[in-house]
Amino acid sequence: MKARFEKYISYLIGLIIALSIFSAILLAMGFNPILSLEALMYGSFGTVFSASQTFVTVAPLLLCSLAFLIAFKARFLNFGAEGQLYIGALCAYLAASQMGGLPSILSVPLVVLASFAGGVAWLAIPLVLKVKLEINEIFPTIVLNFIAMLVINWLLTGPIKDPRAPNPQTRVIPTATWLPIMIPGTRLHVGLIFAFFLTFLIYLILQKTVLGYDIRAVGLGPRAAKHGGIDFSRNIIIVGILSSGLAGLAGMVEVVGANHLLISGFSPGFGYQGIAIAALGTFHPIGVLFASIFYSILLIGGESMQRGINPVPIHMIYILQAVLVLSVLIVQEFLTVRRQK
Repeated sequence: MKARFEKYISYLIGLIIALSIFSAILLAMGFNPILSLEALMYGSFGTVFSASQTFVTVAPLLLCSLAFLIAFKARFLNFGAEGQLYIGALCAYLAASQMGGLPSILSVPLVVLASFAGGVAWLAIPLVLKVKLEINEIFPTIVLNFIAMLVINWLLTGPIKDPRAPNPQTRVIPTATWLPIMIPGTRLHVGLIFAFFLTFLIYLILQKTVLGYDIRAVGLGPRAAKHGGIDFSRNIIIVGILSSGLAGLAGMVEVVGANHLLISGFSPGFGYQGIAIAALGTFHPIGVLFASIFYSILLIGGESMQRGINPVPIHMIYILQAVLVLSVLIVQEFLTVRRQK
């Protein structure tokens, strides 16, 4: 109980420290921190549309952070969520573009499966290298991120580009494949509910099932797990499939939920941000859910900070994100060490 209380306190202390440092940086650069933070909150929740945009962004952030989280539980470092997101988005578009004649009840599940499979396929090589040859997964997954983005950019400027569009993007997918909108007049779609459901499902898997116990055992001690009769390779394959599939689904919610097409640069780094969010959420599904919402507030509100009466460069938001994560982690480590003395 004390450890859990200290974890909650660490968020509050870390937030206060991060905002203090951020305000000091803004003052040093000649900006008014009060006006900047007001613009941040208004840009996130000032109108119904801005609030809906905040929660639209939560879905891919949450799915990417869950992707890293479940792999990390088995000490499989999947740094390739960004590439898997891109390939999942591509597969979602290719599947959706061929399903105009099907009803939504059939087309949407098929698009979901296609994006999940695309994400898994993009992790196949690092996963085989890890299981069969014991090659560390970090370098292959990072390299595949760049390959995925280059492939998508090439496709969007040629084979699948909408010839009528000036920008590198595809045609709009059939409406039968769109995720339903929850609030008319906004872009808030049921992909958010889908992401919340998957968060709860991942929580149940990790905390309430034998599979979850095996995954956590492998992460805590691979050798001990092997001696205890736990199949190391099997669990790495399972977390790899779940992790890459979740990242692929993050691409899907952007294509068939938010944008209804595939466009160059649709991800501002969701896959990489998922790593920081997982750490900020202390690698717990519920913590990650709230951390994703907070991160989305920073992203959407940060855009508003650029347009206010006290315009602040967007890279200042990235500084705030980094300072926040580091502050919370340092405070948590300090409290843990203090408790153990």
